[in-house]
Amino acid sequence: MLARRPAVFLALALLAAPALAKTNWVNTIAATPEGGLRIGNPAAKVKVVEYASYTCGHCKVFNETGLPALKAKYIAAGNVSLEQRSFVRNGEDLAASLLVACQAPRPALAFVDKLFAEQDTWTRPFIEMSNADNAAVTAAAPELQAAKKAELGGLDRWADARGLPLAKAAVCLRSKTAQDRLVASRNEAMTRYKLEGTPLFLINGTAVPAVYDWSKLEPSVKAALK
Repeated sequence: MLARRPAVFLALALLAAPALAKTNWVNTIAATPEGGLRIGNPAAKVKVVEYASYTCGHCKVFNETGLPALKAKYIAAGNVSLEQRSFVRNGEDLAASLLVACQAPRPALAFVDKLFAEQDTWTRPFIEMSNADNAAVTAAAPELQAAKKAELGGLDRWADARGLPLAKAAVCLRSKTAQDRLVASRNEAMTRYKLEGTPLFLINGTAVPAVYDWSKLEPSVKAALK
């Protein structure tokens, strides 16, 4: 009987040991070659791409209500990934997108959340911008217009108060490489995927038409997982 005790103790120890923790893919964030931010398993069966504008009301709602559900129900387990790509609709959108693009993936995604959460706050100065300020933006060289607009609208100072220093923001806003990438992404969304409004969702490379919120997107995600 004594000789069998080690085996018994081992079996009991294995039963008592906690199960190996599963990967929570929500914490896996990476930049993509297309200039987007991907959340989740890069080898997920279903790959969702969202073209979003930081000045878009529907995009704000999805980020605050749809994205948490998508993360909890599908991304966390590794079955679905989401790549967010910026779609530039106007000058302030371009400035905001440039500030996102120059940050590392994790802080960039946190910055995106702040842009949506405080959308009404940071966009208001642009709505109220004077004719003289708008003329000053137009008079600047094309590659400097985003920086000028951010300065006159206070977006650079808003970003500074949320962790992106003014000096770094100034460099971000003048990046010709980042500007060209954003323009290329915008053109692809319009020509290849026929984007007519934001957000636009792709599932495994195919556009899902007339879907702007989670209640309409989830059925398509479920169908792709079958």
